[in-house]
Amino acid sequence: MSADTVELKDGAIRYRIRGDGPPLVLLSTLMGTWLRQVRVLSEHFTVITYDMRGFGDSPSATGFPSNAEHADDLAELLTAWGYDEAVVVGLSHGGLVAQHFADRHHDRLAGLALVATFAKAHDGTELFLRMLNGFLDRDDLPNFWEVLKSFLFSAANAELLDRREAALKAAMFDQYEVASLRSIYGQAMVHDSTAWLGAVTCPTLTIGGRYDMLFPPPMTEELAGLVPGSRTVMLPAAHIPPVEAPRAFNDVVVDFFGGTR
Repeated sequence: MSADTVELKDGAIRYRIRGDGPPLVLLSTLMGTWLRQVRVLSEHFTVITYDMRGFGDSPSATGFPSNAEHADDLAELLTAWGYDEAVVVGLSHGGLVAQHFADRHHDRLAGLALVATFAKAHDGTELFLRMLNGFLDRDDLPNFWEVLKSFLFSAANAELLDRREAALKAAMFDQYEVASLRSIYGQAMVHDSTAWLGAVTCPTLTIGGRYDMLFPPPMTEELAGLVPGSRTVMLPAAHIPPVEAPRAFNDVVVDFFGGTR
C-alpha cells in the first residue's frame, strides 16, 4: 500500500488510502498504529490513515499544531481527497482531535468513534498524566516509557507485551522526541470537551478498554454520556484496544458503521 502526500499551507500530510467503500478515517498520531485494522476494514470501507502534521512523515512549518488545528487539517484533507464527509475513528490522542473535529466541522461527520479517550482529565487519569508530563519536563524518556508501557496491555496479555516490547517500542514510541510528546500530553492535561459534545448528532460509538488504567471504564462511560445516543462498547483490552483486541474491535466498527463495497 503506497503512501501519498497532500501539501497544506503550514506543512504536508503523508497518508494512505485502501478500499473503495464509504470513507472511514482511522485517526491517531501515527498511521502505523492501525496495521491490524486496514486490511480487514478496507473490505467494507475506503480506509484512510495518515501521520498528523508535525509527526512521523508529515512535516509542519509551524511546530506542533494544537488539537484544534489538527482537526482543521483533517477538514482540509477531506476536501483534498474529494469527500464531503467521512466516518472518523479517533484513538487516544486521535480521539481528542476527533472531538475537536466534531465541534469545528460537525457537517463533515458521517459517524464518529471515540476510542480509549476522554472528555476531561480528572482523578486517577489526571494524576497519571501529571506523572508522565513530569518525566517529559525532566527529559526522562526511559522512565516515561516504563510507566507508559504498563498501560498498554492488560494483565492477561502481559506476556505478549514482554515478547513484543521491542517491536511495540519501535512502532509506538521511538519515533517521538520529548518535544512531540510534550505537545500530546500537555494538551491532554487541559483538554475539556464537556461544553460541546452534547451537540454531536451523527451516529457515535464510544469504545473503551475494560482494563485500561489510564482512561478507565468510568471515564469511557462519562464520555459516552455526553454524546446523545452514543453506543458504548468495552473490549477485553487495556489502553490500545485496536492492537490488543483487533478482531473484536474490527467487528464492532463494521457492525456499527455498516460499510459496504
